[in-house]
Amino acid sequence: MEVTKMKTSTKAELQVRNDRSIWIAVASIITTCVVASSASAQIIYESPTVPAGTILASQLTDLGPGTQDNNRDYANNQGPAGQTFQVTTAGTANSVSIMGRGDSASSWTTGPQPFLGNETWVIQLGSVNPVTGAITVIDQETDTGFASAGPNISDFVNFDLANPVSLVPGVTYEWTVSVDNSAHSPWIGWAHSSGDAYAGGYAMNNDTSIANPGGANGGATPVMGGYAAPNPGNYDYVFAVESVPEPTALALIGLGAFGLIAARRRSA
Repeated sequence: MEVTKMKTSTKAELQVRNDRSIWIAVASIITTCVVASSASAQIIYESPTVPAGTILASQLTDLGPGTQDNNRDYANNQGPAGQTFQVTTAGTANSVSIMGRGDSASSWTTGPQPFLGNETWVIQLGSVNPVTGAITVIDQETDTGFASAGPNISDFVNFDLANPVSLVPGVTYEWTVSVDNSAHSPWIGWAHSSGDAYAGGYAMNNDTSIANPGGANGGATPVMGGYAAPNPGNYDYVFAVESVPEPTALALIGLGAFGLIAARRRSA
């Protein structure tokens, strides 16, 4: 009768298996952490430059400011200002940066004042019907903003999205930003080019129709109407739509990759 012998694992083999199991578990935890981090609250902050990362669409050539249109270039008006854009390669946008004009956070009746940090900001990203101008909302996020030391913000206002948005070539997209606080009526104007500097889209107002630009609907409460009404000024805002990996996520991914490589080497 033939006797079948069972293979006995050596201590080294058991250690390698344990190492591999540990690092697989770590990788699973890392994946969970990265996914969870993408659902964190939207972050709004001011900086002199756009965040480092892959720029998917931008108008950073003509920094302006061109002649400001008080009825159409401000985030606190009905039909708040925005910009249409396109991407040449597919990517995931998780940050939008827009340059302030330098006269922000001011109540027109009392003069300039700084942001207090309790203003309500809304950023919207959507796709635009090229024929009707109708906006289909992809993501719209609301959050309180940042406090500023002074009233004149000529830096970029950056919006880190809690819900990253997938963008593909051949589609016209838009971003729109509004800001509101009934207690002190803040407002911010966006810097724009002196002419048509961006071929991939146009400055617009998010209004009730493409024939009803923001100036016709001026008011103290910003309202997004669902149509990309082209700004007749024939210019573009200074903006960037970016894919910016979170530093924490990058560190965790690197740690997981290192561990898996180490486990594989030990098994060799």
